[in-house]
Amino acid sequence: MKPKLHTALRIAFALFLIGSGAKHLYTVYAGDPTVMATGYPEEGATAFVLAVLATKFLLPFICTTKLAAGALLLAPKYEPLGALVAFPYSVGMLMWGVFMVPSHLLIMGGIFAVNAALVVANWEVYKPLMGK
Repeated sequence: MKPKLHTALRIAFALFLIGSGAKHLYTVYAGDPTVMATGYPEEGATAFVLAVLATKFLLPFICTTKLAAGALLLAPKYEPLGALVAFPYSVGMLMWGVFMVPSHLLIMGGIFAVNAALVVANWEVYKPLMGK
């Protein structure tokens, strides 16, 4: 991957993670969190989001993880760790698009694709972790 493209993807993804994580945390603690369960054309998506909100810990945990991953991605030295920390979130978003809200599949697929590109770009860093 070209260095300028890599840097642009890294910074854009980091800012997305930080922005969306902070927005959702704000909504959970200072706003009306049920607003996150509105506007889905697919049946069941609203019930799922309300169930996640009812746990009172899952969404704040996900948002805190997004904030941490975004912060790690902004520091070039910690980019490989940030990409790995964000990977379960992006896989979850892809699955959300595939199984729950197909109308959002393009967006969710984009989130996954950017994170996957960052993982591939850092593959040499991960090789020693796999014993190769």
